[in-house]
Amino acid sequence: MTASRRPGDTAPTRHVVAAALTLLVVGTVGAVQAGMAGGSFMHDLEQVQPALARIDPVVEDPHTPRLARRVFLVIVDGLRLDRSYELPFLDELRRRGVDAEATAHYPTWSRPNYVAILTGVPPSASGVRTNHHATPVQLDALMDRVRAAGLSAASGTDYDVLPRLFLRPRTGASRTGIEVDIDLESERDVEDPTALGAVRAPDADLASPFNDARYAPWAGGFSEAGAALAAGEAELVVLLVGVVDAAGHAHGGASPEYRLAAEAADRALARALDRVDLAQDAILVVADHGHTDHGGHGGLEPEVVTVPLIAVGAGIDAKGAPRNARLIDMAPTIAALLAIPSPGHGLGRTLTEILTLDEAAATRRRSADDTRLTMTRAIVGASEVDAAIDVLEHRALRLAIVALGALIATVFAVVLIKRRVLRLDLRILVVTVPAFFIVYYALIGTLGQRFSPSLVPAQGHLASALIRYGLVATGVQLLANLWALRTQLTLGDRLAAANGVAWVGLLLAGIPAGLTWAFFPPPFVSLPDPMWLVLIPALEVSVACAATTFALTLGVEVVVFAARAWRRDTTIDP
Repeated sequence: MTASRRPGDTAPTRHVVAAALTLLVVGTVGAVQAGMAGGSFMHDLEQVQPALARIDPVVEDPHTPRLARRVFLVIVDGLRLDRSYELPFLDELRRRGVDAEATAHYPTWSRPNYVAILTGVPPSASGVRTNHHATPVQLDALMDRVRAAGLSAASGTDYDVLPRLFLRPRTGASRTGIEVDIDLESERDVEDPTALGAVRAPDADLASPFNDARYAPWAGGFSEAGAALAAGEAELVVLLVGVVDAAGHAHGGASPEYRLAAEAADRALARALDRVDLAQDAILVVADHGHTDHGGHGGLEPEVVTVPLIAVGAGIDAKGAPRNARLIDMAPTIAALLAIPSPGHGLGRTLTEILTLDEAAATRRRSADDTRLTMTRAIVGASEVDAAIDVLEHRALRLAIVALGALIATVFAVVLIKRRVLRLDLRILVVTVPAFFIVYYALIGTLGQRFSPSLVPAQGHLASALIRYGLVATGVQLLANLWALRTQLTLGDRLAAANGVAWVGLLLAGIPAGLTWAFFPPPFVSLPDPMWLVLIPALEVSVACAATTFALTLGVEVVVFAARAWRRDTTIDP
């Protein structure tokens, strides 16, 4: 079709305006719905009650000797392996003990890996998949085993989330000891105000899993809290320092600021643990994840997944070398040091190769691990199979809904074309429609670090980063639309062509989003891989942004038409 107007090319302008307004409404509704879907994606990843939480923990005491009087577990949030060297205190611990590395678990965000460290359950099975998890974790944790054995647990941190993740009831405990007044049948309760109110109410009958939990966010507070706990008697002390992670988010893992933060954390740990007696006590140092050079984590980049593992002191074989150590192996290993059963929902193993257990005791620990793993792996595997079957059973229906929607949109377009209120001008479409998608996905692929969940350099929501990229692409496409439509000689032609741009753009954005909904519907029992963890919300956000772009384009054209009609300087079709 040509860009110039010919008699009969378009219907009366009032009809074209009516079609434009209809598409404007459809686009607005689509933008709101898709935006809400994209915004809720990370919350949809969460599971309030995963399969493991529905069974009694598998608690088996292997009756091995106690190796350490006290154990200090240090989590340096965000410290990647290569930046953990040339730090005086950590290097001194390395020289006296085990210098190794461990693998963090995907998604490599903090809360999922705090849970992995303290329960032995990775994010795929714990239900804690993002940093937005807000309800107490219903899994057997290292602190539960410590207290069940008549010992005590303590924590010190400059970041307050750790005790809150594992709140426990003072009375009325369930078989897991972890009940809260929340409707656990609803996966949406992760962010439900009623559920959060039950947890946050000042009179809630809940308690920290730690006998002594210290939150010290002021400068020097971490060292002060850590030193006080080291001088105490708690058999398990968990120390979490967040300064390195904050620097990684703000400046990137390759920055001088990140290095300075690592050095500051090292000094703080030295002051906190200076008087620990390594002849009787043990120290284990790990990180929950690393950081990319640009800052950010969540994906499977080597610098994000590989973290330091340092073990030293009583019960640690300084000549030992862990085999394929993972963060989920920390809880059972610490349990062995304290001679208590491992957390009963765990999927990790005891790193007997770095402990001073004799062969008979090591065999008993491994046997207890095998008993637990036989049950927990079966439960997790069965839940994933059931979820996969459910998705397959409903996939045909979802695909049919997507196909029906595309068919209705096509029929609607054919009707509008026959009524001459919608025009598909290839020269305009080639310029306008690709503008958004090229810019949007190029930004995700470059600034978004190759479609990785690590694209969020600042602490926040994955969707918020995608929306920022979408807004840039929206602005580019709006300018492209207005520039291409200027070639139309009358406002009737402009609106008809704008209607065509809106329809094609919405269809191209909507169909891929619909297909991802058909193949990856929430709730997510099985986690999508890193690329899809970005693409699923990206496609939903693209519908919202594309719809917004086309709505703005139609809105501008309608406003221009109304203004010119009011001034009587436009051509009105008969």
